[in-house]
Amino acid sequence: MPDLQRLTDAAVTKLLTEHALLHDLLEEADRIAAEGDSVEPLVLGLQELRDMMHDQFAKEECGGYLQDTISIAPRYSSECEQLRLDHRLLLSDIDAMLDDLHHSPTETLATFHVRFRDFTTRFLNHEHHENAVVQKALEEDIGVGD
Repeated sequence: MPDLQRLTDAAVTKLLTEHALLHDLLEEADRIAAEGDSVEPLVLGLQELRDMMHDQFAKEECGGYLQDTISIAPRYSSECEQLRLDHRLLLSDIDAMLDDLHHSPTETLATFHVRFRDFTTRFLNHEHHENAVVQKALEEDIGVGD
């Protein structure tokens, strides 16, 4: 049986770290656009976010709370599968932004804010959906409403 406290602690820590990095990257993009600096700090921050998200997604899928959710409530397996697909799409979006920053930094920086805000919105919606699925499974498992 999954450790419910571990799931809760891990989710809170992950969310706080990722959200802080998302915010920092938006601020860095603003600074670079205003000062005309090199986009290298932005590339490094985006790569850090990508690496962190890749590692976290792997943990969620293999031994993490998505796998735990399926073991608690198999009826949510299709929703968990959609969340796994979202992981691939989110990582692909970051890869595309990184590729564009490497190949045409000036043009990419001009549109980066819009792209990154859209990405951030989709990522936060994904996180909300993940949390909702896990919460539903845990509430049903522990008998809330009995």
